[in-house]
Amino acid sequence: MTDLLPRPRTRRAREALAVQIEQAYAQLRTSLTVNILNGLIVVLIFWDVLGPRRLLAWLLALYAVTLLRYLVLREFEAPAKRSRQSHLDWGSLFMLGALASGLVWGTAGIVLFHPTSVAHQIFLAFVLGGMIAGALPLLSAIVPAFPLFAIPVAIPIMLELATAGTRLHLTMALLVLIFLVAMLVSSARFSRVFRESIELRIKLSSSIKEKEQEALLARIDTLTGIANRRLFDEALASEWRRAQRTETRLSLLIADIDHFKRYNDQLGHPAGDACLKKVAASMATAARRPGDLAARIGGEEFAFILPNTGYRDAGAIAERIREDILALQIPHPASPISDCVTISLGVAELRPKAGTSPQALIQAADDALYRAKSQGRNQVVATA
Repeated sequence: MTDLLPRPRTRRAREALAVQIEQAYAQLRTSLTVNILNGLIVVLIFWDVLGPRRLLAWLLALYAVTLLRYLVLREFEAPAKRSRQSHLDWGSLFMLGALASGLVWGTAGIVLFHPTSVAHQIFLAFVLGGMIAGALPLLSAIVPAFPLFAIPVAIPIMLELATAGTRLHLTMALLVLIFLVAMLVSSARFSRVFRESIELRIKLSSSIKEKEQEALLARIDTLTGIANRRLFDEALASEWRRAQRTETRLSLLIADIDHFKRYNDQLGHPAGDACLKKVAASMATAARRPGDLAARIGGEEFAFILPNTGYRDAGAIAERIREDILALQIPHPASPISDCVTISLGVAELRPKAGTSPQALIQAADDALYRAKSQGRNQVVATA
């Protein structure tokens, strides 16, 4: 389909156009209802003075166009069908529908123009003017749609009035012209304000998302993709307060890659980074429950927060992590205890009480880790 709308060049412009088109279709049902009712009223008013054949032919044309526009609306409202067409295509279909409707109403200014009854002429002009005015808020979401409807509606009745020859008719034709120009100017302003409000809303939404993303990135370790020390401290403080309120247990696991400095010195920092990523991924996999948090809190040091968990269960989780790391079979030629990368883990459990701080839990887990290292590494020490 040939696009009747200019193709947007930026992402923000594409988003704004999509909102405009969705708004236009959201109001289309109201527009179609008005077309049906007003068309019927016009036919009833002119039934006794113009004859049924002309009136029914015009009404049939109006209802046919209205039906086609309704079918397009149904297609647009079905998500599966909407995705088959671009927003530009849907915008073009909307504008073609507005043009077709405008042409049918415009023909009313000719075929329903009574040659002698001024009252019927004024009524017809009033109805057509009302259709134009009513279409202003309904069609102005998409800039060209309103002119495509309003101009075909106004021009025929204006020409009929102008060629009638009397001063009254010339004055009425001039008034129709002034009214049309005023409506076109108002529509342009309405469209501009509407688009600016959409762009502002998109800009604000984008700004909020960017700030949220920045805040998230500030709490994520850039190398491993898991939580960093900042997020760990915030999460531990939050879980500490929660455990105080609920009088539940809180366990903390601290792990250290065994002889990681030797690994880096022997294999280089790129290999060290790759090792850290694999260990972090294995730690993150173990975080299965809401509240569980794996974090990198130092160079080769990791931590794991386990809310509402006793030291025995936490120790079992730590042992599973130790086995998972060993199963990775990451070669460690500089390790005096294993051919592969291993980790030592310290686990501690506390029931937070008033006047205590998370630092007590960190210290207890650190002490357990120290004992795991002093006892030969590649093991878990858990304490309550």
